[in-house]
Amino acid sequence: MFKHALWKKEYRQAKLLLWLIPIVCLLFMGVARGFLIWNWLTYYEHTYNGDLSAESFYAATEGLFFMRNVVLALLMVILAASLIGVERRNLQNDFTFSLPFSRAHVFLIKWGIGVVFLAGALLGNTIIDVLIILFSPFADHLNGFYHIKDVVFTVIIITGIYTFALFIGTITGSAAAQTILTGILSVFPLGFMAIVMFFVYVNLGRDIGNIFNLPIFKLVIDFTLFFHVVGGREIVAGEYIHIWGPLSYIVVFLPLGLYCYRNNRLEYNGCIILFPQLQTAFKAGVALCFALSLGMFLTVLTVPDLDSNRPTLLLPYYLGFIGGGLVTLVLMRKIMKIRFKV
Repeated sequence: MFKHALWKKEYRQAKLLLWLIPIVCLLFMGVARGFLIWNWLTYYEHTYNGDLSAESFYAATEGLFFMRNVVLALLMVILAASLIGVERRNLQNDFTFSLPFSRAHVFLIKWGIGVVFLAGALLGNTIIDVLIILFSPFADHLNGFYHIKDVVFTVIIITGIYTFALFIGTITGSAAAQTILTGILSVFPLGFMAIVMFFVYVNLGRDIGNIFNLPIFKLVIDFTLFFHVVGGREIVAGEYIHIWGPLSYIVVFLPLGLYCYRNNRLEYNGCIILFPQLQTAFKAGVALCFALSLGMFLTVLTVPDLDSNRPTLLLPYYLGFIGGGLVTLVLMRKIMKIRFKV
């Protein structure tokens, strides 16, 4: 009974966002499929004497399914921020923690309610999508395995993003910090590899052109959540991106989020990072990333031909590296002292 009351509390807190999930799925799946079938695709088949292939039939909705995944990812990040970051801003977490539930139960229900709505919306709208195809002139093109893969893989990908966003919410002190850091860290593995590879190129003269053929590149892609959202179609089609990347995000960051939610302290609400022991590492990490990025940016901006004379790359690179790192450290010291209210 008590857990039912907690589910009800979380539902009331985010019911608008929760019901947007099935609406988004319906618009980009059933409604879009019906529109294409009865308008453009029916005309296309009649024009080409019924030669439309099953591959072309499903390819027609690739763009719509891509947009569906992007919108769902954004929606789930906002939902995570609403359930943790906004609750912290409004001081509702004081009330939540005063309820007769452990913090572990609270966090798991926040995670569970988002996953249940996501899975239910995708499953329900996939059934609608399949029924539309079955009752259309293209029933012979129905590929049940394609739809099953789409549901399973999309649930895993978006759940990985949602789990990660909730985890970020447990270590940040505001909804804005939670949302911004989730977005940045969703592209971080690939972005960090790019600036490190440029550092290697400038300092060691190693050619980095073959990096795209190395296993490390595919590994980095697998752990870059952004590419799973925009590359979800390739996953369903059986291409190079593997599903265990976002699956590992669920396995790793669900227990980590549970631990951090159980141990964070309310007196640090509003700070960018809630845990004092992480603040130094966070400042150093941000300064390092900005130093590497600004060094690369200044070098590319001032040296027209990067291959002509590599020693000339060192001066602009380290001007940007040292200057960017020092300025970032100074700014981060001031920013970390600010208590944000958003």
